[in-house]
Amino acid sequence: MGNLSRIFNNQGLKTFFILAIITFIAHFWNYKNLGLYEDDYFLIAQPMSMDITEFGDFMKWHILNFNVTEGRPLLYLIEFSVGFLGQLIGDFQFLYLINYLVILINNILCYIFLKSLWNKPIFIITGTLAFTLFPADTNHAYLTHISLYSSLTFLLLAFICYFNNQKILSYLLIFSTLFSYETVFPLFLTAPLFKNQWNKSLLKEILRNTLILSTMLVLVFVARKLTGEARINQLDFLTLILTPLRQMVIGPFVSLSLLIYRPAQTLFNIKDELLIFVPLSFLGFILLLSGLNQEPDQDTSNDNSILVSPVKNLTILGLTLLMLSYPLFFTRAATEINGRGSRVHMTASIGISILVGLLCYLILNRAQNHNFTKTLANASLAVFFSLLVGFGLTVQQENRISWEYQRAFWTDVIHLCPDITPDTIILVDAPLNTGKHLHSFIQWGVPMTLRQIYQFPKSWERLEELPKTDDQPRWYYWRKYTLYPKVYRLNPNWQEQLVHNGKLDFSPTNKAFEYFLQWEPPRLIDSRNIILLQEHNHQLFRRSEPLRMGDQVLEFKPVSQPTLQSFEPGALYYDLIKPDNQVSIDYFHS
Repeated sequence: MGNLSRIFNNQGLKTFFILAIITFIAHFWNYKNLGLYEDDYFLIAQPMSMDITEFGDFMKWHILNFNVTEGRPLLYLIEFSVGFLGQLIGDFQFLYLINYLVILINNILCYIFLKSLWNKPIFIITGTLAFTLFPADTNHAYLTHISLYSSLTFLLLAFICYFNNQKILSYLLIFSTLFSYETVFPLFLTAPLFKNQWNKSLLKEILRNTLILSTMLVLVFVARKLTGEARINQLDFLTLILTPLRQMVIGPFVSLSLLIYRPAQTLFNIKDELLIFVPLSFLGFILLLSGLNQEPDQDTSNDNSILVSPVKNLTILGLTLLMLSYPLFFTRAATEINGRGSRVHMTASIGISILVGLLCYLILNRAQNHNFTKTLANASLAVFFSLLVGFGLTVQQENRISWEYQRAFWTDVIHLCPDITPDTIILVDAPLNTGKHLHSFIQWGVPMTLRQIYQFPKSWERLEELPKTDDQPRWYYWRKYTLYPKVYRLNPNWQEQLVHNGKLDFSPTNKAFEYFLQWEPPRLIDSRNIILLQEHNHQLFRRSEPLRMGDQVLEFKPVSQPTLQSFEPGALYYDLIKPDNQVSIDYFHS
């Protein structure tokens, strides 16, 4: 580990400090105004609602049931632990600082990784900046993805250990990614290529490395298959062959094109805090790049970098890493560029860092001896990186608004439905604004949110009333919440799907719902236990008059004695419910 000791010198520590500032501004400047989104309501908010005993049972269930975690027990262990930490602290927004720390560690590891490849300051710094500000993945500040970025941490550590001849540790680290987020795993096929000489001995190392990784992958695949992991069982032979090939062709093109599209998008939408941070970032990057230009081109005769013959090999390696970032993504198309789906590009940040670092090195090195050209090159790259900072701030702004949509919506729900009882179902027939990046009202998070706002009595579980089952499917643990009050969003034309013999048909196959919880048994619900919320003139209201559907008339639950004040606030009450003196945002589609 001698190389690492040289990295943590004064210059290295200064670089890490600069990275810490850039990372915070680009991805976490608004962390106090960010909230929970999409899968956060399952992976973060549920542990936040538990005491230590319930959390222990919860973790035990997931550890002992491999298929429950989709074959990724380490991912769930990390996320649930982060969520429970939020319960202990009493402030889930503090968890964004943990999120920030994970992202910052990855950025520092990328710096070490690039320095191990080729010890050229311009290549290292600009490549690390490209990794830090990578615009194709818009989920840097997203609590659910702490575990995904942890998998990227394991990969970078595995590379660094491999470079330092700690191969057993490197294989243990890369093996762990198969139990957290396996999409980073194929990149380790390239580990032997980071060598001084590409010769016959290298071929043997490549074959040995490929054999070890293939064995790991087959073992985990078989384990998932034997335990009935749903995603594995759904894959057929053609999908296993064609999907990776398609993703490997489309993905690199999309991630590379976003290096042009996102800065251009930001340039034409500079407003609010971007008017301050983009110019300041530009000045900072000018100073940083000018300082790099002043450093002499180092002699590589005594260079301890892994790669001594750089340009051609780095290009090949960067493109190879870029292509290998996509083959294990079966559930998301490589064309997705917004929101949670953009995680498909997360791993591509490593290949991008090499390619961008190399391109910046060639540009600045070529311009080194001409003052005007050098100034123009510095300014152009400073504009590029400052606009990427601006795009990161834009994503934060979008997510901040998305959180405000949720707070305004749930505050209205509580005010309109103060008389909730055990059998109450709240249906929302309204065009809710979901936000651009991380969505506000994503399908399956809505039904489970009400019990995280209020602590309903345990007697409401009524497990004895539920249908008996011989097996314990993936969602078995949550059956106890079946009869709790819930909120469901309705699809357009829901009236044609929902009514069955004068009652409302609650069934997983019913297309009236945007999403139906998988543990809910099919049943018919009396409309008088239903609260119907609709939108009129950008206001949510509770329907009191009967609704005629063909030859049927449905009468909904009338307003009765309030009950909510008798319940203790849940883990999310003070975060989601706005005080009466706060003005709510319009959360409907315009």
